[in-house]
Amino acid sequence: MRVTTKMAVGTLINNLGRSYERVSRFQQELSSGSRLNNLSDDPAAVQRSLSLRGELRQIEQFQKNNRDGKGWLEMTEATLGELETMFVEVRGLAVQGATSTYNASQRNALADQVNQFLEHVVSLSEARYRGRYVFAGTETGNTPYIANRDTNGNIQSVAARGNSNGTVEREVADGMMMQINVSGDGLFGGPNRAFDTLIKLRDSLRANDPDALRQLQSDLSEMRETISEARGTVGARASRLNVTNNLLERVSVEMTAVLSEDEDVDLAATIVNLRQEEDVFQAALASGNMVIQLSLMDFIG
Repeated sequence: MRVTTKMAVGTLINNLGRSYERVSRFQQELSSGSRLNNLSDDPAAVQRSLSLRGELRQIEQFQKNNRDGKGWLEMTEATLGELETMFVEVRGLAVQGATSTYNASQRNALADQVNQFLEHVVSLSEARYRGRYVFAGTETGNTPYIANRDTNGNIQSVAARGNSNGTVEREVADGMMMQINVSGDGLFGGPNRAFDTLIKLRDSLRANDPDALRQLQSDLSEMRETISEARGTVGARASRLNVTNNLLERVSVEMTAVLSEDEDVDLAATIVNLRQEEDVFQAALASGNMVIQLSLMDFIG
């Protein structure tokens, strides 16, 4: 078959084009640090990479949910710790007030202290984490309880607002939901809970009623136990979050290592390949100059 000038020039251009594409690919790999810049580079590896990156994004979201849940639980635990300490002190006041040596004036002074504790409990019920009320159930944007006061400003009752028993959950792993809140009414607003018990104690002290004070001591002990149980639940959930987060961290490290094997460029090898391909490209250019010159001479001849 006779090789024409047009065929020789076409072959030269095709060869130069392929060589230039390889040079460009090696340059792109060095600049990006990844060998997978186009689907055609390695279709199977690109598919694995996309899948792994999707899973890593999901893990990052789970880790974010874990951090949010842990922060919420830590705020709850700190609030419950303060509440439990306070009820230990309040029970001590009830024991004092129930003794026969105390008179009406002394019990009234104790009632003032209990009233301050009551105000503090209302404040604790409004604990927030990142602007969200942790004891408000699902309505985290609203104050969970409203205090009803008499003309002197003393709290007479406290009413729940919204859904303080609602459950707040976070997905902390694939298919694993974790409740991060505790029931507000189970601590504060239900019958014989914190608000109700403190109001009864204060009013019994004001009424100078030692018998009622003795009966309330068991309610106060029960209230402390309820708070302690809630702290235990919160602590157990926080511990589970730590275990889950550690597992997610290990999986993330392993996936990142696999992703690195598929994507990362072997810098030394790529530099060598680039230099070799540049030499090939320059040689092809030099050869092309000869072909083009010879073709031109043939044409003149």
